[in-house]
Amino acid sequence: MSFARSVSAAILLIAAFAASADAAPPIFKQERVPGGVLEQYWAPGFGVGRIFTPLTLSPGDPASPNPSGDNTVAVLTNNETGLGGIAASLTDTGGQFDYSFEADFFTGGGETRRGIIVRADPSNDFQTFYQFVINAGLFQIRFRKFVNGAPVVPDLASWFTTVLPGSTGALAQNSWHHMEVRAFGNRFHCLLDGFDLTSLLSGGEIVDNDSPLLVGWVGAYNFSASIGEVPVYFDNLRVGPPLPTPVASKTWGALKKLYR
Repeated sequence: MSFARSVSAAILLIAAFAASADAAPPIFKQERVPGGVLEQYWAPGFGVGRIFTPLTLSPGDPASPNPSGDNTVAVLTNNETGLGGIAASLTDTGGQFDYSFEADFFTGGGETRRGIIVRADPSNDFQTFYQFVINAGLFQIRFRKFVNGAPVVPDLASWFTTVLPGSTGALAQNSWHHMEVRAFGNRFHCLLDGFDLTSLLSGGEIVDNDSPLLVGWVGAYNFSASIGEVPVYFDNLRVGPPLPTPVASKTWGALKKLYR
């Protein structure tokens, strides 16, 4: 192969990578709270009646601006501790079994356990599910399984926030972050702010071989055993195909080496 043709091939390969990076993944279902109105049907979990309510942030709100910049968010407020201190808001995946579910969430004061839910069973008030959450205090991240309202012990996976790139401690209060779970049959990947936490585990993924949950709804979760009526903001919730885990990008220098 001539040098000119090699360079042309490299340029075409770079363009292909760029096009792939820029192409938006398909979306099966999403909630952006457009115009301050919920666009999906959301059902309550655990029989407590708490679901998302829409909110348009005021300019002085600590959560303003939100990641999308429209300042419309979905709020999930947990109930009083005497009533369980819990809230879950869920929506159907539209017939999808394997999927990627992602959402932006606001840490606020970090008083409650908050995060997202996948594979939730609608037949028992959504008390059977997987959850990807960060604990109150904002320093421990967990991927857990619940069956009939009871957590399966031990957790399927857990991490401290110090493993995140550039982290020196807990997530900052009053900051926005992005959670994602990629579910492929009985295998899962958990990402926080785009970092694949699952890559740190032996085997590089979470595998549930004990009666895995293979279908179910998605949603958001907010819980505390010690404080109730805490609002947690969520936004840009999306269900899409179970995308492959991130890979290192190709640089111009690395591509040139392929044609020497």
